[in-house]
Amino acid sequence: MKRLADLGERVAIQRIAAILTKGKYNLGIGDDCAAIDLGNNYLLVTTDMMSQRTHIPSQMTPYQMGWFLVAINLSDIAAKGGTPLGVVCSFGLPKKTSEMFLRELTKGADACAVRFGTTIVGGDTKETTEITLCGTAFGTMKKDEFMSRSGAQPGDVVAVTGTLGKAGAGYYALQRNKKEKKLSNTLLEPQPRLKEGRLLAQLHSITSSMDLSDGLSASLYQLQEINSVGFEIDKKALPLASELDRHFHTDYSADPYSLALHFGGDYELLVTIPPQKFEKTKQTLQKHGIIFTPIGIVTQKRKILLLENGTKKMLPNKGYEHFKKHDF
Repeated sequence: MKRLADLGERVAIQRIAAILTKGKYNLGIGDDCAAIDLGNNYLLVTTDMMSQRTHIPSQMTPYQMGWFLVAINLSDIAAKGGTPLGVVCSFGLPKKTSEMFLRELTKGADACAVRFGTTIVGGDTKETTEITLCGTAFGTMKKDEFMSRSGAQPGDVVAVTGTLGKAGAGYYALQRNKKEKKLSNTLLEPQPRLKEGRLLAQLHSITSSMDLSDGLSASLYQLQEINSVGFEIDKKALPLASELDRHFHTDYSADPYSLALHFGGDYELLVTIPPQKFEKTKQTLQKHGIIFTPIGIVTQKRKILLLENGTKKMLPNKGYEHFKKHDF
């Protein structure tokens, strides 16, 4: 019998989805959020978990744990273009946990929620053997503004918000026990792109959308599976984060482009958009101070290619996936 280590998270989700009864009108498993039919609107619901062994570096403060928990859930709301309504948080903590830890954890969760226009509205606490945290975020939006993962068409422009690789830079800084607070914060205090998501949704120009929590390559492979399309990505077009400056490779022995392509944790938005709508969309986002970069095109052939120095080669799927071994 196969183990989860053999399947990986995404195949495991497919196995679960095959068992569950499908709702007649609601959108369920397979997207960043579930979307529950409310007539002209959707109620968005998403949940995400973090545990001590897989998500919490030793340098992560309780405040940052709380922030991170809320941020990763709000990022899913952002990827659909929604407006958050509230967040519930469940804290699984060992009984030896200090009151100060609990206070700081709660402060971090509250600060992130308030920063992005919502509040913590409830949750649960339980005794566990190690720190295990779970958040659930709720949001709402008009049905005709919903940005699904499905809908990408050959010829569409592939674009991303913000910059890529900043979380990877933070990871390497922590691995080397560097004290650069700016670098570590890019990994430990992600910024969900709710403003960007709402603007994109209101423009009605996006054919598919998801967040980049698992890395660009992994996200492209997920969109390929859903849409039965391929992608050509221009390596030189990738908007590298300022943290990946010309000294980074020398200081950390890590390839900046590899981090931008595969590491994940940036929580930017990956979208496809018809070419005739791209410039207007980019100009609208730029007016709001948002970086929006075309990085490739959607193709008909189901291959994901990386263009580099005039040649095309297969882009490997090295992004993050639970239950599987990782290179980073």
